[in-house]
Amino acid sequence: MLTFNFDTFPVLETERLKLKAISMDFVSDIFHQRSKKEVMQYIARPLLYLKIQAEDLVKNYQYLYEQRISISWAITLKDSGQMIGTVGYPRINKENYRGEVGYSLDPGYWYKGYMNEALEKVLKFGFEELHFHSIEAMIHPDNKASSDLVLKHGFVKEAYFKEYTYFEGKFLDVEVYSLLPKK
Repeated sequence: MLTFNFDTFPVLETERLKLKAISMDFVSDIFHQRSKKEVMQYIARPLLYLKIQAEDLVKNYQYLYEQRISISWAITLKDSGQMIGTVGYPRINKENYRGEVGYSLDPGYWYKGYMNEALEKVLKFGFEELHFHSIEAMIHPDNKASSDLVLKHGFVKEAYFKEYTYFEGKFLDVEVYSLLPKK
């Protein structure tokens, strides 16, 4: 079975970004992003309405990492330290060496290559450091930007599940994309 143990939270860097632990320092940024309908429109999670909800979310990210259940990073700009999004593996299937990648980005930073940069680094980390055999992405069928992003990174569309998730009184469809390590 897959295990992952780090003495310290792994910090990842790209040309323009620093990916680091989600901490209470980012509560305001998380609240700002997760309270925007355009950020959450394809993510089956409720909008945040109170800052304490963002605090609880940060505590949950920390708990899941401490318990080695999942790992997620704050995406920050190297030059300013500003948090612009999150990326990580919210669900890890240790028995099958499989991780599900998830991400969100503040709309002010869309279509500037930031998520492409962050995802490339996180996928590499997933295969090389977490030793995943495969990585999946569960994407709302209307989220073309997200499906285009994972396809750009070599993912293959494996399935379309009708009414897969129940959220806010509705059943939602989901597309499943998967990536195996390059050989």
